[in-house]
Amino acid sequence: MRAISRLMKRALLVTPVLAALLLSACGFRPLYATAEGGGAGLSRMALTDVSAPDEVAPIVTRAFERRMRGQEEAALYDLSVKASEQAERLAVQIDASVTRYNYRLVADYTLVERTTGKRYTGNVISIASFNVVNSQYSTLYAESQAKEKAAAQLVEDIERDVLLKLDAEAK
Repeated sequence: MRAISRLMKRALLVTPVLAALLLSACGFRPLYATAEGGGAGLSRMALTDVSAPDEVAPIVTRAFERRMRGQEEAALYDLSVKASEQAERLAVQIDASVTRYNYRLVADYTLVERTTGKRYTGNVISIASFNVVNSQYSTLYAESQAKEKAAAQLVEDIERDVLLKLDAEAK
């Protein structure tokens, strides 16, 4: 029994190493890589404009800043984002009171390569939910957190979408 257990432990240790060797041999490269020939990521983009309602613009801008924190590379692209928000009633009680909302951020983005002027555009939607409870403070806090979460997801989705487009263009 101990011999089988020892063999299983060794197999679990060897499997990730073998997987890494196989992936490197087939030409796999991570989409978010920053080394030579890797993906651009947000580190190569400069956020030039966030066009959104007064309450949404700072949230989306903060989400971009958090995602880009610590990345000091020179920007190759200018990114502008036009965002809008929607709150959708999700759970409505018999007395017409709402107990749950879906908070949706919709963004159209334009990425412009600085050297060539080539434009990439896209549309991204991000959704986060929050509950309405008896405590007004708790509901406001939940709504605020849903907005932050939706903005963070929006930024990740924009980055992924852009990287996929740039990677497809490079091939």
